[in-house]
Amino acid sequence: MKAVILAGGYANRLRSVTENGRLAKPLLPITIDGKTQPILYFILDKINDVQEYFDEVIIISNEKYLAQFEQAALDYGSKCKLTILSDGSTGPENARGANGSLRMANYYIPQDYQGEVLVLAGDNYFDFELSSLLNFYGRKSLLYKENCNVLVSKVYPESEKAAIADRFGILEFDKNKRVKALQEKPGIEKISSTNVCLAVYLFNRPDFNLIETYLTTQQDAKKRDNLGHFIDYVAKNSSTYSFEFDGNFIDIGTPDDYYSLAPKTFNN
Repeated sequence: MKAVILAGGYANRLRSVTENGRLAKPLLPITIDGKTQPILYFILDKINDVQEYFDEVIIISNEKYLAQFEQAALDYGSKCKLTILSDGSTGPENARGANGSLRMANYYIPQDYQGEVLVLAGDNYFDFELSSLLNFYGRKSLLYKENCNVLVSKVYPESEKAAIADRFGILEFDKNKRVKALQEKPGIEKISSTNVCLAVYLFNRPDFNLIETYLTTQQDAKKRDNLGHFIDYVAKNSSTYSFEFDGNFIDIGTPDDYYSLAPKTFNN
């Protein structure tokens, strides 16, 4: 199995905490249970806990932050093979977007590779163990005897419906509990559930390869760049299930999100 960590963004909304863009967002320090380290390291810790399942971790960066990630990888000392790739972009004006990063990972991974691909956003914190996700995936594959994909999700209370409607992708299900669609930030008027799709996805190899078909055929520029729309495309074309967890998850997209996890010594 391979893990792909998406870290090619420029975090324009967090320039006040990245020293005006000097530091890559996934390398910002956060404190969890008294332990302070970069966001990226908490993600790598999760992978290293189940490192026997992975033959490689691929971090997709960009030209601006490439050296930072290369140094961070050396300093971390991973049990898994770490590969750092640049998407070739140099700033927000020519950023490739998350789907561009997926396409690059797809080019890098050999087409005859038969293992699964775990995709994680490099700026999210979650507290569930990846072993539970992998076990869920294995059970679904054996039960239905088919290639399938698994999206991680969290059900929010109805009281938070307005808060999540404009911020997250919302999952819809068919009668067999398969994911049939993802509403990308639908707004309060159109939101259909409170089941939020988080930025952790487990693909079988053929369906991960759908990123090429999607980007080749999708004409809408906004949908081409948006990962949620690709996930919706996968769900509508392949067997996709939701692994629900009831723990902590924070998408570090704004300064307030970051300050909720920032070390106490961090000046806000």
